Amino acid sequence: MIIKIILWVNLSLLLLHEMDAVRTMEWKMMAVINRIDDSIASCIFIGLHFVLFIIIFYLLEYHFSVLYWIISIFPLLHQLLHIFFRKHPANRMNNIFSRGIITLMTLSGSAGIVTGIICNY
Repeated sequence: MIIKIILWVNLSLLLLHEMDAVRTMEWKMMAVINRIDDSIASCIFIGLHFVLFIIIFYLLEYHFSVLYWIISIFPLLHQLLHIFFRKHPANRMNNIFSRGIITLMTLSGSAGIVTGIICNY
């Protein structure tokens, strides 16, 4: 049961972060899409997340353990991206709320990795 709870927390934090990414126009830091008008770029950014969420729901149903490890490891890599882009001129995620979500994602992802190893999952 702890494995499921950790996955639910990690997924919830990911969804929260992605909502915040839309709010803060995270696409302005991404190559190619940052050159497009914001009204179109936001639609592309949100549309790509639709595809991402369909993949997540598919994995949740048919490949739970694969999703568990992806969602546990991803926040660590994502944290590195945010560290790398922290000085980017279009970075609007340098506030307590956004940084808090990203930090919680990293902590929860780390807990998922440790728990997965301990539980031999």
